[in-house]
Amino acid sequence: MWMAEAILAGAVDHGCTPEQSVDVFRGIWYFTVGEVLVRAHSARRRDEGRPFAHRDDLDPSQVPHLAAIGVRWAPLAARDIYPESLRAFVDGLLAQAERDAP
Repeated sequence: MWMAEAILAGAVDHGCTPEQSVDVFRGIWYFTVGEVLVRAHSARRRDEGRPFAHRDDLDPSQVPHLAAIGVRWAPLAARDIYPESLRAFVDGLLAQAERDAP
């Protein structure tokens, strides 16, 4: 419970209402759980000899952005950007709470 308490306290310290602090906690929790699941799934595929391989036959008229990235997807997606992504996510949550403050 200490982690939930720390996040709630941090949100309240930054001006969130108790209700908003729960929203901040839930957002951080879901974001983090998603990251853990992706990492676990990727590690399992790698251990099974089935690393992620992005298709190089994507139709640019259907998915232009994915096609432009193409086979670079795997190395780009493998980068560990969790810390800076979490900071940006929390900054956005706190800014939203500030904007929506009563």
